[in-house]
Amino acid sequence: MKHFYQIIMALVLCVIGYDVKAQCSCTTTITGTDAANHVIGSGQTLCIASTGTCTGLITVGTGGILCNQGTINSTNLWVAGGTLNNYGTINTDKILVSGQGVFSNRAVVTMDSLLVTNIYSLLTNYNNGSITGLRLGNSDNSSITNNGDITVDYMADSMASFTNNATGSFIVNMDFANAYNSGYWNYGYYKVSRDFYNSTNSIFEMNCMGVIGRDWYNTALVTGPTSGCGGFNISGGSYNTGTIGSASTHLDLCDAGNPTFGIDGPGGTINSTTTYCSCSNSCVALPAGIKEIETSEIVIASLYPNPSVNSVSIKMNIINAQALTIEIFDMMGKKQMFSSVKAFAGENTTSLDVTKLSQGSYILSVTDEHKKQTKKIFNVIK
Repeated sequence: MKHFYQIIMALVLCVIGYDVKAQCSCTTTITGTDAANHVIGSGQTLCIASTGTCTGLITVGTGGILCNQGTINSTNLWVAGGTLNNYGTINTDKILVSGQGVFSNRAVVTMDSLLVTNIYSLLTNYNNGSITGLRLGNSDNSSITNNGDITVDYMADSMASFTNNATGSFIVNMDFANAYNSGYWNYGYYKVSRDFYNSTNSIFEMNCMGVIGRDWYNTALVTGPTSGCGGFNISGGSYNTGTIGSASTHLDLCDAGNPTFGIDGPGGTINSTTTYCSCSNSCVALPAGIKEIETSEIVIASLYPNPSVNSVSIKMNIINAQALTIEIFDMMGKKQMFSSVKAFAGENTTSLDVTKLSQGSYILSVTDEHKKQTKKIFNVIK
């Protein structure tokens, strides 16, 4: 528990501009070219200096830390429950973050595939971070937060959460899929060059107008912001058998073909708040030089048990003492529960009684005093 708390504090301190590099107390430092394989265990910190290059396989086990200020040219990089802080360059075929692993990127990552999986596993791409590659995925209650630039050919998630913040730029050169009880919250630049899929009890919240280069499919829930508007500019076909919008949000759909009913396949449920080609709030990519950190002061360390039966406990780390607003929404965007909590700086735990909720998936939203939100999906079973 102590080690996990230290990891969360490191992430939070980075949000407010603290340089975690100063916190790396190295047990081993690589300053030249190193072709050896490395397994970093509990209590060990492997540092790659700015002059160092690693070409072997690297595994960061639980309790281990890898601090890279140099170059990693490896075919496989596995964050197996440990922590990877990248300030240098990573060129690799495969990156796997699993078993509550934490990957914080503040520099350049080029990869073939990157998968974040397992509950409490985290990928945070900070303002000066750049991730490019072929495939990106997250699954099994993991989380990805993007404040920098991510460009991939394919992106898919399953039972996971992805937040693209206002400073973030997220570009998919081929296809994007949000599926199987996943949540995607978009506040920054968003573009899919080919097909968009939102399906299987998932939610996609768009807070600006993103670009879809070909076809758009929704069989779950797509919604917009409660104030202002957000939505999609669609070049190809647009088809819905799920739910679009809600009574309290504004989603705009703009199909370039201008079909009679607004979209090509207007099935499912389309709320009356939905508009067509009337929102001018385009998703804008911010130049790297003027990006500002616009991240919630809250880090949700864990949400358990998940699935829940009677109650759910929320463990959070807070930068400053403040009053928090905690809300639970169903997958249709309807508020089911509301509470206010006075939180102190550091680690906080609060519990909510969910016995009155029906079986299904829900969205937990925690809002800080600056009106910035952190969201997670959880399940209730009976």
